[in-house]
Amino acid sequence: MSARQVLDIELEDLPEVYQDVARAVGVENTIKLAEYLGGMYMYFPKLDALLRQKRDEAIRAEFNGSNYRELARKHKLTEQSIRNIVNASKDSRQTDMFS
Repeated sequence: MSARQVLDIELEDLPEVYQDVARAVGVENTIKLAEYLGGMYMYFPKLDALLRQKRDEAIRAEFNGSNYRELARKHKLTEQSIRNIVNASKDSRQTDMFS
């Protein structure tokens, strides 16, 4: 599809199923996705697990041995959650050492 044809397409011109995508990424990018993925089924899993993993990595990197309360406030978690995250890291390293 030419750039001129894309410019003529408005949100309301798109099929309803594409309109939510267009609201998120724009009409032009939606058209690019449709051209690239057209006819395929694509599932986008939630990012919760990845975001949680990255958060936990950050907590472990920031942990200094005694800053449970500070990390809990910063990451909006309980101190016990911080302890669990830090201890899970210790447990996995210990398992790796003796495997």
